[in-house]
Amino acid sequence: MIFCDYGIVLQRRPLRESDRIVTVYTTEYGKLEVNFKSVRLARGKLRALSEAVTWGDYRFFLKKGSNFPVCTGGSSLSVFPNIRKDLERLCLAQHYCEVINRITPAQSPSPEKYELLLGALQDLEAYGPAFWLRRSFTLSALELAGFGFRETVAGPDAEFWETLHGGDWLKVRALMEDRAAADFIDGLFNRFFSEHLGIDLRTLPFVK
Repeated sequence: MIFCDYGIVLQRRPLRESDRIVTVYTTEYGKLEVNFKSVRLARGKLRALSEAVTWGDYRFFLKKGSNFPVCTGGSSLSVFPNIRKDLERLCLAQHYCEVINRITPAQSPSPEKYELLLGALQDLEAYGPAFWLRRSFTLSALELAGFGFRETVAGPDAEFWETLHGGDWLKVRALMEDRAAADFIDGLFNRFFSEHLGIDLRTLPFVK
């Protein structure tokens, strides 16, 4: 079966001498583990489409009886050049991708989560990092995954809390820095990821 979908590369890892296994978050099929054959060779034609934090239009081939598609073509929609040339932006973008990857089961489509990730990357590409972005993104992603804290009673002001969950990045950027509120939110995240999911986010030490 041949199928096409828009997707964002969440992560990649080597396979054998020349291939890559690439985690692509797609609009219609959700999170897919995709084999990109020969992309680690100098002549690998699909190499750009297999790089992390790439947004593309992909063509996949899925053999009957398999759930492990192979990428056979596609085109790049954006490689987010401003993100790639700025280490702080790149670390935050990779953190966004890791959060989505860790809280998303395979082949469980969520167009809302896809749009959240794409919008966050486009905002980061255009404007760069800001104090509340990481926390706002994670709160919104957790809510879409069914683990949200929107109804948390104790903690920050209600209007501020709603803005963080709203997905309007310009409004989030306009929020004043508040270290006490940030520490409260970070505490929620630490307990959720460590105690509830039993994982440590590898990108967290590299973002503010």
